[in-house]
Amino acid sequence: RVPVLKALFMEILAGQGLATLLNVCFVTKLSEALPDDSMRAGWMGKFFASINGVAMCFQFGVIPRIMPYLEPRTLWRFMPSVMVIALGFLCLNENPSLYLISGAFMLFKVMEFSIRRMLDEMVYVPLDFESRFLGKEIISVFGYRFGKSGMSLALSGLNSLFGNFGLQQLSCLTGGASCLWLAAAWNVSNRVLTRKEAEDLYQSKKGGNKRQKKNLKKK
Repeated sequence: RVPVLKALFMEILAGQGLATLLNVCFVTKLSEALPDDSMRAGWMGKFFASINGVAMCFQFGVIPRIMPYLEPRTLWRFMPSVMVIALGFLCLNENPSLYLISGAFMLFKVMEFSIRRMLDEMVYVPLDFESRFLGKEIISVFGYRFGKSGMSLALSGLNSLFGNFGLQQLSCLTGGASCLWLAAAWNVSNRVLTRKEAEDLYQSKKGGNKRQKKNLKKK
């Protein structure tokens, strides 16, 4: 009934699948580079603290200033395009360094926290009551979890069939997953409203509510 919700659901599956692959690459390389548990835990703590700090700066400092000049569909297309370029470069390295892998992972998480979550909420705003609440509940509960668990199961199945994958093979998988995310996000971007369309819809609903109130007063 609501095509944009179907498109958003597929985008979430693709995005969370990519997030799972990037996390596997990151943890694998971190274990190789820092075999000591205490050093690895400290490095990981600083890494995720950096992600939160950078995402906060973008979310409260950068994004509010550039959003008045950008259409939401532009950002929907921007995020996966950047990841396709970054992960394409990652795939070219036979033995990518920890900083290269962690940089790609940080790029994804920062965009997810500061941009994607905002765009996600904007999709629901112009929808009807049932789509906003029931649709959001289904997508949030099922989509995010199935995307991650489905990719984890797929990786387990591939490892059982072909043996453990090296970092280069995992990097190639992330490159393929980023292309799927790009296609899914592009589909969402074609279905979201522009600013003018959203404003026209708001004005039409506002005018309809006024007419209903007048009719009720006459009755």
